Amino acid sequence: MHHDRYSRLAEITKMIHLKLDKKSVLEQVVMAISEEIVRCDAVGIYLPIAKDQFQGFVGKPDNFNGITLDKMVIDLKNDQFAAEIVQTKKSIYIPDTSKDSRPDPIPIELFKIKSVFGMPIYFENSFYGLVFLFDYSSPLHLNKEELEAIESYVMMAAVAIRNTELFTASKKLLKDKQMLLDATNDLSRCLTVQEALETSFRYVGQALNNPNVGAHLKDIETQTPSPHRLSADSEWKEEDWIQVHREVKVNFQDDPVFKEVIATKRPLLIEDAINDPRPNKTAIERFGIRSMYTLPLISRGEVLGTLGVVSFDGPRCYTDAEQKLAISIAGATAGVLDNLIHLEQLEQIIKHRTRELQEKNEILETMNDDLRLLSKKNESILNSAGEGIYGLNKDGVITFCNPTAASMLAYDLEELVGKTQDDVIAHYKNEQELYENMSSPIHQSLLTGQKAYSVNEKFAKKDGAVFDVEYVSTPIQNGDQHNGVVVTFRDVTERKQMEKRIHNQAYYDLITRLPNRTYLVQKIKNALKYIDPVKHRLAVMFLDLDRFKLINDSYGHTIGDRVLCEVAERFQTLVSDRITVGRLGGDEFIVLVEEVEHPEELDEIAAQFLHVLKDPIHIGKHELFTGASLGISMYPDDAQNEDDLIRNADTAMYVAKEQGGTYHYFTRMLMEKNIERSNLLNALYQAVERNEMEVYYQPKVDYENKQITGVEALLRWTHPELGKVPPDKFIPLAEETGMILKIGEWVLREALGQLRKWHDQGNDITMAVNFSIRQIQHPRVVQMVKSMLEEEHLEPKYLEIELTEHTLIQAHDIEKLHELKALGISLSLDDFGTGYSSLRYIKDFPIDCIKIDRSFVENMTQVPHIAALNSTIIHLAKRLDYRVIAEGVETKEQIDRLMQEGCHCMQGFYFSRPIPAGDMQEMFAKELS
Repeated sequence: MHHDRYSRLAEITKMIHLKLDKKSVLEQVVMAISEEIVRCDAVGIYLPIAKDQFQGFVGKPDNFNGITLDKMVIDLKNDQFAAEIVQTKKSIYIPDTSKDSRPDPIPIELFKIKSVFGMPIYFENSFYGLVFLFDYSSPLHLNKEELEAIESYVMMAAVAIRNTELFTASKKLLKDKQMLLDATNDLSRCLTVQEALETSFRYVGQALNNPNVGAHLKDIETQTPSPHRLSADSEWKEEDWIQVHREVKVNFQDDPVFKEVIATKRPLLIEDAINDPRPNKTAIERFGIRSMYTLPLISRGEVLGTLGVVSFDGPRCYTDAEQKLAISIAGATAGVLDNLIHLEQLEQIIKHRTRELQEKNEILETMNDDLRLLSKKNESILNSAGEGIYGLNKDGVITFCNPTAASMLAYDLEELVGKTQDDVIAHYKNEQELYENMSSPIHQSLLTGQKAYSVNEKFAKKDGAVFDVEYVSTPIQNGDQHNGVVVTFRDVTERKQMEKRIHNQAYYDLITRLPNRTYLVQKIKNALKYIDPVKHRLAVMFLDLDRFKLINDSYGHTIGDRVLCEVAERFQTLVSDRITVGRLGGDEFIVLVEEVEHPEELDEIAAQFLHVLKDPIHIGKHELFTGASLGISMYPDDAQNEDDLIRNADTAMYVAKEQGGTYHYFTRMLMEKNIERSNLLNALYQAVERNEMEVYYQPKVDYENKQITGVEALLRWTHPELGKVPPDKFIPLAEETGMILKIGEWVLREALGQLRKWHDQGNDITMAVNFSIRQIQHPRVVQMVKSMLEEEHLEPKYLEIELTEHTLIQAHDIEKLHELKALGISLSLDDFGTGYSSLRYIKDFPIDCIKIDRSFVENMTQVPHIAALNSTIIHLAKRLDYRVIAEGVETKEQIDRLMQEGCHCMQGFYFSRPIPAGDMQEMFAKELS
């Protein structure tokens, strides 16, 4: 027996060192144990597949009761026996499983295991897996010699696993090093930021096996990250990616993910983006993000931006090796980007002091003799210089001057040389205040012998015209003797003007020239720092124009912009030292009122802003009218910071808009409504994951044939504390936040899955699903619908998408509707007759069916003109070859009237309320009366 064991151990050792094939070695270990422990009915080796989970790898026999070993998974949460082995790293023997509760009872009962022996695969403080020996008839009764044999073989298993992992890790390390070397080489050859990012995307995607990589880079002026580029291999198109960023309006300065990455300068992996509180929920819903890995781009200690790697399939993690490789590639990318961005900055009009100026100054510093004795060669250099250059002796007299300086100052050379600087060059501070008593930096440089720089002063020309200059004053040294200075200057007027334009673009609205949101938020923040809340209040008014969207839609954006300019001019008449007006965007304005002694003052100010809009606005031949709704919040009564002040004023504005063109103060009741809305929103985020949502179905009936031809899917939400939440309460909230995309996708998937079951049961019906404007506008809506139909093996003709007239009004991209129609599905116009221009939509949009709104059906038997309208709709639909269905049918009298008009398709409480899927089977079997 010992001889056989040593032979087996030697053979296994040989395999470990020569084959490096984990499975082959472990199969030999299993065979050796099973042959030596003859009372053992089964041996299995289990290796880790996830945290607290182990999967069968090799065993003898390789299946149990028809179940292969790789289908067997041990979960430490359910199996205390295995958990104890892992925790103690010691062998455990259970001679009678019926008397021990630690093993998972399911496999014990399934395979009728009588006794079990478990041992950890453990070597040099590393844990590799588990070994189990089973007996189905009688206890194993292992003796000391057998235990030693098992321990020897398991030790071989641990060494085999350790060696193969080391070998695999070594190959992976070499591969990663080569990839990093290739990435560094390719990045070093990039000539543009775009080329560098595309190269980085390719290598980071390979390192993490994920092509969905995007870059957010800091803006040069604001230092705020913004979306820059997206990998061409990403599931999203870059233009759609940029557009969604604009719509979501993520504040990257306050976004927790970006703040953490930029502050810590370390990568951040969020495996489950849905349940993690840090990511922006609206953004991850719109993009469909399930996990995200954010890498900082760091160069010279500064964060240039981030690389974001996202997954759309579900929670995802990466190994330490994958992350280290991605971080190294990001580091190499950052160094290249830093250089390229720096080069691009040098090409812009706005330039700071250049090396060229410094080099020329250094040349001048080497002139340690009296510059009046310059040789003709040096004079030629001076005369050809692009900057103005003149020299001063210790008395401030100009000793030489190049032609460029004379030209810039509008003098002849003879008029300058020999004169004191103050006689011919008026020298001003930035505020155009003239220097006096030789106090300018040039004079100080002349007195002290120290170099002086300035980028913010002015010179005057001969005719008195003032221009902005940038200069350096360099002392002339002859040994230890100080003989004067050389002044080198340039005209930076154009640069200053550009800086001013950029400042205006950053802080002022381009259309109205009013301060923008950035300016106002900063001003409110500064005002809050210095206000005395005992003496004064500070008020923020949020003003939204009424009927402006109608003007834009009717006359176009050019007329709309001119209306905004006229409104801004009227508001400007109310501006004072304590009243500031700015435009947020669209038709929204903010008014900041400082030093408010009595709240009653705000009534008059608000009334003035509403009053200036009373008169019509004349744009060309058009006479246009607009009003406003205005909300007011105050510090310290309603909020303590600028964001809450603006948000609360916005909330009050909506109340004013509901009341019709007036103003309204923010109240605690509104705050409670906001809190209630916020709580409902938080609950809505978790409703799908917690299975609180359910799809109900309401049948559609062909009354002429007494058949159910289809059903409409209707979403219902039952909250554990709030009870049944009405759809008209949570659907608008889902629309507003973008959650409707996730919920709508879930409803469609549930409805089509249920339809497949009904078809399999012989019920050949159609399924109608309501779509919102956000779903129709989503870039991947056509692909999503097609994919779900294919998953359920359903023909497109069995799906009907219902759209309201309001949705069609906003669905500017009619191509999406034609693409959906091209799949073979039907489009139905819901709530027909309650919109704005119904007949136009029948003409312009690919509609298949018209649903008569319940309000018309309800009154058709009492109001003659409603009945006539229904008759017209039905006959018009027939003439245009559209199907027509009446919804909200509740009485036999309504049915008879509809049948008389030729409308046979109906839906309503007369036949059935919306019911769960389980109750629909009875409806299919029930005869209609």
